[in-house]
Amino acid sequence: MRVTLLIAWREYMENVKTKGFWIGVLLVPIVFFLIFHVSSRLATATPTRYYLLIDQSGEYAAAVETAIRREHQRRVMLDFMRYLQENRVDVDAASIRAEPAAQLNQLLDNFDNDEVAALDEWLASGGLDYALTMAQPYLRDDAPEFTEPRPQFVAAPLPPGVNPDADAQTVVGQLRPYLNGERRIDVAGDQVSLFALILIPADVDQDIVRPATIQGLMAPDSGPRGVQYWAGNLTDTRLSGAIQNSINSAIRQQEYASQGIDIAAVRNVQRTRLPLSRLDPGKAAGEEAVSLADTFRQWAPMGFVYLIFISLMQSVQYLLSNTIEEKSNRIIEVLLASVTPGELMMGKLLGIGITGITTILAWIGSFFVFIRLYQTVETAMIVQILDVLLSSDLIPYFIFYYLCCYALYAGIFLAIGSLCNTLKEAQSLMMPLMAVLVVPILTMSFIAQDPNGTLARVMSWIPLFTPFTMMNRAAAQPPMFDIVGTTVVLVISTAAVLWLSGRVFRQGILRSGQPPRIIELWRMLRRSAS
Repeated sequence: MRVTLLIAWREYMENVKTKGFWIGVLLVPIVFFLIFHVSSRLATATPTRYYLLIDQSGEYAAAVETAIRREHQRRVMLDFMRYLQENRVDVDAASIRAEPAAQLNQLLDNFDNDEVAALDEWLASGGLDYALTMAQPYLRDDAPEFTEPRPQFVAAPLPPGVNPDADAQTVVGQLRPYLNGERRIDVAGDQVSLFALILIPADVDQDIVRPATIQGLMAPDSGPRGVQYWAGNLTDTRLSGAIQNSINSAIRQQEYASQGIDIAAVRNVQRTRLPLSRLDPGKAAGEEAVSLADTFRQWAPMGFVYLIFISLMQSVQYLLSNTIEEKSNRIIEVLLASVTPGELMMGKLLGIGITGITTILAWIGSFFVFIRLYQTVETAMIVQILDVLLSSDLIPYFIFYYLCCYALYAGIFLAIGSLCNTLKEAQSLMMPLMAVLVVPILTMSFIAQDPNGTLARVMSWIPLFTPFTMMNRAAAQPPMFDIVGTTVVLVISTAAVLWLSGRVFRQGILRSGQPPRIIELWRMLRRSAS
């Protein structure tokens, strides 16, 4: 045992003392931090989009402008809510009037259930100025001033030489060079790109679809119909979606008015809703309500599966490359003069395993440093979710399945390394095993959605898939028969794999030449067993 521990210590120190190891370990959290930071900044860094509005009908320009104003106020409202959450302070409820709090809660509730209604209420109540006044008692004394985001969609002047009264095809032809980026529009002395053209033909009302004219949608395509939205950017659909909703809302209001229907009554009916309470029958009485943390906990095992997979890939690569390097340099022959093949194998497994644990601890430590230094609404929510996870039974599941998964696959990879002289030779033997490893990753989301379904239960009993699948099912309270049965099968299979790997390692570590074929490998195992 002492010799095994010495070999394990040697393997461990050979890896952790290198700069490449720590660069590789720290690269994962650094990339995660950069993605988190950059994505949060890019979410509010969309450049200003310039558009042209040509309403030849003279009826829907106001609806388009309303849509654009609502889109901007939506960003203002979201940024203000974020600002309020980041800078709020716990205060005595008795010292603040209940009316502003009730209005704020109603506004948040409306936004969750009816965005347009919430935006209308936001604008009708005074918009940002009123919201700042209402939220002042909830802000910290050192809270910074709220900075209103700049408008993302700005109207551009009509370029010279464009006749807005011409037919739609002529107008589009005149503006096509601007839409394609070949020419730019002069806006206050700056040359800017034209993002979109909103063209509303004079006869646009002929394309209104009513229940009696639904069959008209099935007519052969005769060109653009209704409002024409021209834009080269096909991914940013915020402007087109907002315009479509606003114009359709305006058309419906006209229909209500023509039929003598009270528009305000219709709006109130549309905002009428019945709440849906999500309850978990497995929780204690009085605590059945499903929270965000409960939902995250249900999906959290997928994160643990990813962590097992990434750490496993790193560990077995170290194990494989170290074994092949020592074999090709004949260092193995020197080591086997002092230790047995079994001691060498177990020492390598233990040393690289501790290296993998060190990697996970470094990632977790970096993560905690990140959430301590980068405190935002998102990281505060992550801290609360982590508290739930750390107090749950997922951590013991993770530790057990990680150790079993590493022992199972490390034994196989170590046997492959003992049979090969170069990494190129090992790649051909690794391909089938890598294909097996991809299967639980590809089926991970399906198992999370149906953790006790047929697919999940079948894969749980396949030892190569058991650690990943059972970890993915951990939050769904799988049947005790599955937990106990798969655990027994996994432990027996891991022990059998390590025993067989030891047989292969003992004969293959001093072997030279080409890797053995399947038949030769089978003969090698039979010869070892006898």
